[in-house]
Amino acid sequence: MSFDDRDKEFGNKKSDEEDFYELKHRSKDDNDDSMNDFLKDEDFELEGYQEEEERSVESEGLRSKRIKQRKKRRKTIFKIAAILFVLVVVAVAIVFWLVPWVKNRFFSETEVPEGERITIPESLVLGDDINIVFSCAGENLLEPEISSIIFSSYYRGDNKLISLCIPPRTLMEIPGFGTEVIGRSVNIGGMDLMDLTLEDDLGMDIKIDYHILFDVYNTVNELGGIDIQMDEEVSIKNYDDGSTFKLEKGSNLIDGAEALNFLKYFSGVEEGISVEDITKQKLIVDAIIKKMVGGSEEEFAGNLNLVKDFMETNSSMEERLRIFAVFSSLEPENNYVYSLDVSSKELEGEDVVYVPENISKLAEIFSRESTPEVEETGDFTEVVKITVLNGAYDSPGAFGLAGNTSETFKGLKFEDGGNKYEVIEIGNSDNVYEYTQILVYSPDENKLAAASDIKQVLGTGSINVREDEVTGPDIIVILGKDYLTLVTEAGADEEAADQLVKIIVLNGEGTGKLARTVTDIIESHFNSGEETVVMLEPEDADNYNYTQTEITIFSSRESVNELAQSIRERLGTGVIKYSEDNVHNVDISVTVGSDYTNQ
Repeated sequence: MSFDDRDKEFGNKKSDEEDFYELKHRSKDDNDDSMNDFLKDEDFELEGYQEEEERSVESEGLRSKRIKQRKKRRKTIFKIAAILFVLVVVAVAIVFWLVPWVKNRFFSETEVPEGERITIPESLVLGDDINIVFSCAGENLLEPEISSIIFSSYYRGDNKLISLCIPPRTLMEIPGFGTEVIGRSVNIGGMDLMDLTLEDDLGMDIKIDYHILFDVYNTVNELGGIDIQMDEEVSIKNYDDGSTFKLEKGSNLIDGAEALNFLKYFSGVEEGISVEDITKQKLIVDAIIKKMVGGSEEEFAGNLNLVKDFMETNSSMEERLRIFAVFSSLEPENNYVYSLDVSSKELEGEDVVYVPENISKLAEIFSRESTPEVEETGDFTEVVKITVLNGAYDSPGAFGLAGNTSETFKGLKFEDGGNKYEVIEIGNSDNVYEYTQILVYSPDENKLAAASDIKQVLGTGSINVREDEVTGPDIIVILGKDYLTLVTEAGADEEAADQLVKIIVLNGEGTGKLARTVTDIIESHFNSGEETVVMLEPEDADNYNYTQTEITIFSSRESVNELAQSIRERLGTGVIKYSEDNVHNVDISVTVGSDYTNQ
């Protein structure tokens, strides 16, 4: 059908009903073709559009008004939020800066469950004397490798602690198991078996009250490291990889691995390190206790809570708190430390082991005698006999310490010109002492006054009154490492100001004018450019039977040691010795023997 024919067909329609009928009966195939004719432009025209437009114009003012109200509400909300934010910031500032205790009390970094919190008792005083063993090991406390054993006795009346450092590889009789190194007793039967072994083998009729075994690695790391004070620079071996790390003279912050290597290095296993240096191990234990106690009760409780799982002990928490608090507050002069006197021994299939020596001396070291404070007394008037012992003989620069100090006492006079002190003996002590001891025997007012004078002269020292009888001296002065430090520091300035070395030549062979000839040779050799030595008048030796020339040093100055080496080279013979018995008050004495005249 053509377009025109279709147009004619629709044009003949007379009514709406006919149109409806036609659409209703149109076939489905014709729908698409007729859609465009069905939806005409006029069908989309909206009746009442004009009225709507008029209503829109009328409502425009109302909409603008609502928008303005909405904006106003938003500004109000923003202002309130800003004010609230400022108030929050101010409140936080007050809590965290103006009231620090609020932060510490309610905002601590580590929340400890109520049932696990440690309560500090009102009193942290030890009510009784106690014996305690501190042992140190690595991370495995079930099968510990013991690197340190320290037996300590605390005497409440004197508020002093005496400690004995024992090499872990010391042979002892372990009850029920025979002879074995003491360190292995823990692996065999735990710390209780070590306690029994020490009670039996130290020979002091003691009962050990407590023991504490530290996992040093984790304990130190949990505490954030510990600070130890070294009196000299030292290089420590790292047993994990064979390297070394250096600790400087003075303060050193070390971690758990370094603390563990330090203990092993000074445990007696390292060749070339004196077993007496095991006393340095107590630096680690003291530093752990000091760091644990901290500066407040809150810090103390928090630290102990951090490390309580890294120690094995038979003490209750309250007992531990008291022990650590008291030990950390001890004055240095009341914190004594000794090393067990041992000799080395080789066993097949074993590294070096040690055998205890002179066990009987331990009873004297751990004497429970009271040490009363010496009251201020007047000047003493009668001469006092003293013995001066070098208790720091294992330290560099300690040669001549007792001899030089005895000369100081020999030079002290009463107002009438008489000597205050008679030095009847000088030498080395039986043990190494960290702190100077002034032991007063059969005390009376005169001797106690002399002890106070000695302490003032030395600038250090702890006065201990002994009631037992001693043949010979009224007072024994044991010079500790603390005194050596004072002397070294003072001597540095003196040495810089006075470099001259005093020398005396003694005739030990008998040839006439031999000592004078050697004196002239030494003086012309060393004073040819500038004066470096002072030659005293030569004398005869105690006898003429010296077959070997002896060059004896009485001073710890490095320059004196170097000069002695030069004297031996110039003379072409001689053996260098060290001595405390400086009867001529010189730096070097040269006793000429027959080996010199026979060259």
